[in-house]
Amino acid sequence: MAGEVSDHINQRFFVAVHVGAGYHSPINEKALRSAMKAACLAAASVLRTGSGGCVDAVSAAIETLENDPCTNAGRGSNLTEDGHVECDASVMDGKSGTFGAVGAVPGVRNPIKIAALLVKEQMLGSSLLGRLPPMFLAGEGAHAWANSKGIFVPETIEKANEWLITRKAKQQWKNYKAMLDNAKSKIPSSSPQQIDKASAEDMIMDTVGVICIDKEGNIASGASSGGIALKVSGRVGLAATYGCGCWASSTVGCCVSGAGESLMRLLSAHECCKSPLLSHAGPGAACSNFLQSVIEDNNDTSAGILLVQAETNSMGQLKAVEIAAGFTTLSFGIGYFGNSMAQPKVSILRSTKQESRQHICEFATLVNLSSH
Repeated sequence: MAGEVSDHINQRFFVAVHVGAGYHSPINEKALRSAMKAACLAAASVLRTGSGGCVDAVSAAIETLENDPCTNAGRGSNLTEDGHVECDASVMDGKSGTFGAVGAVPGVRNPIKIAALLVKEQMLGSSLLGRLPPMFLAGEGAHAWANSKGIFVPETIEKANEWLITRKAKQQWKNYKAMLDNAKSKIPSSSPQQIDKASAEDMIMDTVGVICIDKEGNIASGASSGGIALKVSGRVGLAATYGCGCWASSTVGCCVSGAGESLMRLLSAHECCKSPLLSHAGPGAACSNFLQSVIEDNNDTSAGILLVQAETNSMGQLKAVEIAAGFTTLSFGIGYFGNSMAQPKVSILRSTKQESRQHICEFATLVNLSSH
């Protein structure tokens, strides 16, 4: 009996994922739900068996999302103004506070692998001659470092783009590029050029993200993104920026998606995890309070927040998790899975206020992990 109880405790885990805030077409909802479910299961397989820690679980889940062309991360990413893929990704370990990130990296299928390895190398400490391991790598330097560490990268960036660039992303780029060129030709422009939501299949803002918690309540979070459509080459966004796309501490994990430049100025993920409301009102209140500040302080208020707070028992074992999601966009795709659940729960949350970005939509629930 004692062995059975021990096995039960060792299997405790929790994972939460999102596939971006913005507008998700109902046509693609099934594919997005499937991607989130697969990501939850990928992380669970690491945490349930103890084959890796939280950082490994986050990496496994995000790698699954990067490989799925329906997300704006890895394969299927938005293209830069000159028609290429440049990805951002980051990982943070809550126990040590270690952070690793890559920005605007070309020719890499899974940028999250580089970010995760950067975290692990920092946790190992100084390398030869006391040189400090890097925390953030960018551009072709990140590509070369990944190759030197044995992370698979195609022979050339052009070869990588054959896999990274999907037909849908290419067509979307052509449409947006034509709109941009048309706008540039009007001097002065008669009116600001905008993308018609009714004609767009998906308008997903920036990141995908994952938060993982192991049996002892250790937390890690991560983010990955192809960035905004038609971004300037070399632009580094929310998903790679310290304190912005993801954050993790000893009890809380957060991922943020939305209007990158606006949210980067606010150190969004860090501020949510440090909210004083967490201690007495919970993650739902922390999400809403931060989103209200976004609405008050910014012209572009597009944002989605996934926030998870862990509770451990007197023996330091994971007991329960409170998960909250808040967003100001038309939709926000989230999913979660724990050892007490038969299968992941995934959903595309949708706003009831279709034309307003001043409206905050909320979701929150408590998941008890101490029983099957």
